[in-house]
Parts: sequence; structure tokens; C-alpha cells
Amino acid sequence: MMAKEMVIFFGHPKDPFLCYDPYSGDIYTMPSPLTSLAHNKTITSSAVCVSPDNDIYLAAQPKKQLWVYNPAQNSWQQLADRLMCREGMDLAYLNGYIYILGGRDPVTGVKLKEVECYSIQRNQWVLVAPVPHSFYSFELIMVHDYLYAVNNKRMLCYDPSRNQWLNCASLKRSDFQEACVFNEEIYCICDIPVMKVYNPARGEWRRISNIPLDADTHNYQIVRHGQKLLLITSTTPQWKKNRVTVHEYEPSDDRWVNIGTMLGLLQYDSGFICLSARVYPSCLEPGQSFITEEDDVRSESSADWDLEGLSELDSESGSSSSFSEDEVWVQVAPRGNAFMQQGSL
Repeated sequence: MMAKEMVIFFGHPKDPFLCYDPYSGDIYTMPSPLTSLAHNKTITSSAVCVSPDNDIYLAAQPKKQLWVYNPAQNSWQQLADRLMCREGMDLAYLNGYIYILGGRDPVTGVKLKEVECYSIQRNQWVLVAPVPHSFYSFELIMVHDYLYAVNNKRMLCYDPSRNQWLNCASLKRSDFQEACVFNEEIYCICDIPVMKVYNPARGEWRRISNIPLDADTHNYQIVRHGQKLLLITSTTPQWKKNRVTVHEYEPSDDRWVNIGTMLGLLQYDSGFICLSARVYPSCLEPGQSFITEEDDVRSESSADWDLEGLSELDSESGSSSSFSEDEVWVQVAPRGNAFMQQGSL
């Protein structure tokens, strides 16, 4: 079997996931472990991450389930349940562990500071050092041997060898859309169309070329696709039909290039999220049924709308707490492998 790097779309929990090659136009479907749970309305959304070995981990919201994808069998294996129910959380992989933080309690609405840590080897969860500030509408990402939690108000860095969170220079923007790691730096879409980049070794932010701006765009996703940085945007000319556009960033010229797309209109949830991973196309199912040629699309009335497929959007960003004047920013330099302190797990 030949593995292939593909962009994976995660949409409404009841739908399969889409695997898309933006350069060839090939599209496939991957089964979702959430389908039955979503139909029962016990799952409203999910959070996903991928390891350096292309293992895809998916956590349900607001329940406690966690799965890992088996690409050779095109199936999901359920792992040990998490310790807490959350909504609005994020997760990330770091050195054999899955970390989950942020969001709020689905019953009380209280924003959570607890950080859950899952040992892949032991299939066990523990709590590690809590974050000093709650996070909502944020991104959790890995650079070198550290975790970074970033939103428009602040950025924190977690050192697992010390089980400690440190303050880093924040974006200080009014909005935050999306972030990912590329060339060992953190790329953030903040106030549209502003893109800023954080260098952990220098502890500095810099601004690069703005992302292409379209007034009708409602979803912005940035992913590291192999050795390339892609911007994936969508507009919705008709209900539940999205026109997806892909741009590639050229660092040498500091510009975004439209690489085109062979997609017509994607019949998929407009609130999709994306990541990139290597999968086996021969093990996947064809995904052409999710594509509609634009010339063949008929207009649809509001009577045809499927309100069940509408994702709830939370407009809240950041957290209710704020910086104190005596907080100190730190600069974190790359180093060798870090290990959890004795007794952490």
C-alpha cells in the first residue's frame, strides 16, 4: 500500500471525514466514529490532532471518548475515556502523550483550567499542572518539546519536564482565527486578513503578507501539508455547498499563491476543520458523491434546508480573566528531548 499526504476535512459529527489531495484533486472518505453518537445528539463536535508518525487522535465533545485512527484497517480504535467532559477544548500530541485543555463544563458553563494528559503507552489519563488562565476559542500546538496554547489575548508555553506553564509574548489582537506550526514557527491568522508568525527561539512575533481576502469567506484553515503551508478557505454560494479555495504560501517571496482546486461545490458542513496526515487511499472509499459541479447545481429553497446539520457557533473568544501587570514573558529555546518528571504519569 502506498501512503499519501492528504488534507482531512472534519465536519458535522454525523458525516464521514473527507480526505483531499489539493494538487491532484483526488478525494476520498474516511469513516467517522461519531456517526451513531451524533444521531443520538450526545456528540456536538470533535477536536483532532496528528502525531509525527501520522497517528490521528480524535476527541468527542462534550463527552469523554477518545479514538485513534488505524489507516491500514480504515477504522477507529476507542481508547480510555478522558477524565472530564468539555466543550470548546483542544488537544495536541507531545512525545508520546495527548494533552487536552481549555473549554468549559457542558453542564455548569464554568471555564476549565484543568489539563488532562494521556499516556499512549499506558492507556491512562492523569491531571498535570493546570493553566493559570482559562482558554476558549484557542489553538493548542506543539513546537520542539513544548506545548503552546494561543488565542488573541495570551500565549502560554508548557514544559513537560518541569510540569510548568510559562507566559510568552501574546498576539494582542482583537480576533483569533486559526494557528499551526510550519518550519518550527507558529503561524496565526488573527484579525482578518492579518497573519503573524511567532519564533519560539527568539520569543518574537513578526507580521508576514496578508492572506487573500474575500468578503464572502467564512472559514479559514491553515495546515502544514508535507513541506508546504496551505491556506484553505470556503464560501457558501448555496446552502451546505461550499466553494473551497487553496492557497500555498511561498516564504521566499512572502506571498500566497492560488494553486487552484479541482473541487466543484463541496456538499459538506461549512464549519469544517482541517489537518494533514499520511493515509492509504487504497483503503479509503471514493468521495466524489460529496462534489457537485457548479453548472449542475439547482437553487434550493429554505424549505429544503436541513437544520439538523447546522453547527452551533460560539462567538465567544478568549477568557474572562486578564493579564496582571507583573506578568513576565519568557523566551523558550529549542533543546533535546524532554521527559515527564517522575510521578507525573
